[in-house]
Amino acid sequence: MTMTAALQTDRAFAIRLPVWQAPNDHVQMTFVRDALRAEFPTWTKNANYSKYNGVLDFSCVWGLRLERNKHLHYYANREEDEFVSVYWVVPESSWLENLIKQRDLASPGWRKHDRSDYKHYIIQSNDHYVEIIAGDVHFSKRRPNSGQ
Repeated sequence: MTMTAALQTDRAFAIRLPVWQAPNDHVQMTFVRDALRAEFPTWTKNANYSKYNGVLDFSCVWGLRLERNKHLHYYANREEDEFVSVYWVVPESSWLENLIKQRDLASPGWRKHDRSDYKHYIIQSNDHYVEIIAGDVHFSKRRPNSGQ
């Protein structure tokens, strides 16, 4: 592996959220089958709580891991950005690469019936990083306890 390739592996790129995620609050996660919903409080431009929560819905979830008490406030191996709130995508993910290799060994024909385009996502929940291997993610807003 070249030095350039090593630097690009596991490097995250920010995707701007259209809301200001409340930075000191935790993300509430709900799992149903292979779907994950991550919901979080948001702030207004004056740093007051908004009446809406942000929602990230992940489909075809394959893997999930989390760590807490990171040294830096944000995921360290990332492109710089000036966005208020983001989630990250890791295009060259060693974790996803290893999952694919393991699945190829265990079930060589799996790609015939699973056509998901898996990606490595990272979201932040206060002092935790939540890493998700999933097929897709969609953002929406909703009022807390609205059931939507």
